[in-house]
Amino acid sequence: MSEKIGPVDWDGHRLVGWIVLKGTCIKVEADRHTIHRHAPGFDDALTWEIKRHGAEIFEKLMPYFLAAYSTSDTSG
Repeated sequence: MSEKIGPVDWDGHRLVGWIVLKGTCIKVEADRHTIHRHAPGFDDALTWEIKRHGAEIFEKLMPYFLAAYSTSDTSG
């Protein structure tokens, strides 16, 4: 089980946010290519669209984050 915590930020290159995975807070990020590939409905999103809809995109990326970060070492 995971959940988003805190705000989501688009810096013009990466969408950055935090999730809780197995009781650990993990900083996650997705570049434009990842957004286009893994966020349904945003396969050609422009910078202003990513900035405006960042929270929605982040939610759509949650399955990607779970798959990518569940297999990585989260102990820091």
